[in-house]
Amino acid sequence: MKNSIQIERKNLGKKGTYATAIMFGLISLLGFFSVFWDWKSSIAPVVCVIVTYFLNRRIMILEHLKWFFFGLILVGLLLSWGIQLSFWVFILQFLALTCFLGVISSVNTIRDDRRDIIFSMNADHFSCLCPGNNDYKGYALNPMGYKKYFMTKDIDSIQQDRSGLLIVVKGEILRPRELRASEIAQILAYFNAKDIELIAAIPSPHIYREERELAWVKILVFGIPCALGGLSIYFLGNNGRNIVVSAISILLTILLVLLLLKLVNIWKRGSLNK
Repeated sequence: MKNSIQIERKNLGKKGTYATAIMFGLISLLGFFSVFWDWKSSIAPVVCVIVTYFLNRRIMILEHLKWFFFGLILVGLLLSWGIQLSFWVFILQFLALTCFLGVISSVNTIRDDRRDIIFSMNADHFSCLCPGNNDYKGYALNPMGYKKYFMTKDIDSIQQDRSGLLIVVKGEILRPRELRASEIAQILAYFNAKDIELIAAIPSPHIYREERELAWVKILVFGIPCALGGLSIYFLGNNGRNIVVSAISILLTILLVLLLLKLVNIWKRGSLNK
């Protein structure tokens, strides 16, 4: 038996990149539809987006974000004064169209292959991906951002259940993510070979209850709004042919998701305070 375990997964970090690309894509669609709404007013923001693209290739705009937004506001004010273009329409349309650049950046990232360490363990310490129940949004965008480190000697209990691997460290319950059945067996075999003394496996009905609640939250917050948005585009938007109704449907779907997330967080905080 090896003195350490290291489990890798190819391109796991791309899960977050895919989610980011989808988010940018949905917002950029609104900007794309807005061009057909009034193409004359859209010329200015489209030109500014093209200039931003080439400017970002010369300098890192993120490093000069304050000055960039200052220049953007100045350009918007000059356009609203010079050609009677709505300032807020220009800003919103520019931001929406700029998301096309985010899609391009995400696609370039997806093309690069890499291997991420999702679980490692030796006699001194171990690390794993273990987001909390309220971290599902962040985990979907950046799984490797939830890699945490612990001392191996602090492990109280380790067991396999129907949902995977369950580790208790100083009373804290960890549910390492992305592990396959064969990898869980490898981890348990490591403990058996080392003859590490652990306390009895903990009862887990309340853990299953929290995980079921999380599954329902995902269905409620993401599944239902997306289904309603799709039905609205299909029936009310004539399967996407009515650009205005389709754009409104996408926007309302995004707003409904944000509203439901806010309500769920308020409900969870209320439950914890009881």
